[in-house]
Parts: sequence; C-alpha cells; structure tokens
Amino acid sequence: MSKEEENLYPEIKEWLQNYLTDKYKGYTIETTYETSRRNLDIILKSKGIQCKEAIGLQIKVDVVGILKRGNDFKLVFVEVKDTELTLKDLGQLWGYTQLINPIESFLISSSGFGRLSYLFNILKREDLLKFGIKINKFMQLAKWDKSRKSIDYSSLIPKI
Repeated sequence: MSKEEENLYPEIKEWLQNYLTDKYKGYTIETTYETSRRNLDIILKSKGIQCKEAIGLQIKVDVVGILKRGNDFKLVFVEVKDTELTLKDLGQLWGYTQLINPIESFLISSSGFGRLSYLFNILKREDLLKFGIKINKFMQLAKWDKSRKSIDYSSLIPKI
C-alpha cells in the first residue's frame, strides 16, 4: 500500500461509519482500518467476534465495518486504491467477499476505474460482482471524491 492510499483510510472510515449508521438502524456500528495492517480474524477476535471463515487466512481488508445487534454480527468490506483499478484489485476483494460473505463490499479508488471501466460500462459484466450464499448481492465499485470526502455516487457500479 502506498502512503497516498493509507492517507485515504481515515476519511473513508468516517464515510463508512456515516453510511452504515444511516442505512442500518438498530445496529451498533464500528468501523476500523486496523484490518489493513493486522489479520481480520485477530481484529474480530479482539472485539469478541469469531468468524470461522477468516481464521488463519491472513485476510487484510483496508476498511471494515462491523455491525452488531445482540449476538448477531455483520461485516462490510472496503478495499481502497489510490491508483486506477485493475482486475487484480477486483480479484482480491472478490476472494475475500466470496469467502466471508459480508452484507456489502466496496472497491473504491481515488483515481477511477481504469481498464475495469471497459469491463463494466461497455461489456456490461456486472455478473462478475455477484456474491452471496442464499441471496445474490453485488460488490460495488466507486470513485472517491477527495474534495467531498465521500464516494461519487454517480460513479457507482452497479447502480443499486
């Protein structure tokens, strides 16, 4: 990870906290970017959460949202890039998302979609973003607007 990418974590963490608080009423919400440096299973365990799918796999997600209600928990993943997105970036998030099955999953870049723009805007391959065990959900791609400190909602792929 570059220094520029790492500098985006605090503002993306804050955006995610606000987004989840607005969308998921009734949950206690915590966001962290500790998971960019330490394995997800270790961070979750320190918060009293055991995620069997993550144990020992050295998963490091840039920013994670943790939603709790009673004994129930849900996760949200955000992978952050300061360069144009690549298939490798998408593949990394896809692997984490397929394995852990978070309720939402974002790939965010401050530099845009790069070659992935062709894949999704011209070839319309949104099927590559599907995940979920019982219901189909979609990973989402977005451009980070540094001046507004938010995702550019008009850039979202897919439009959900």
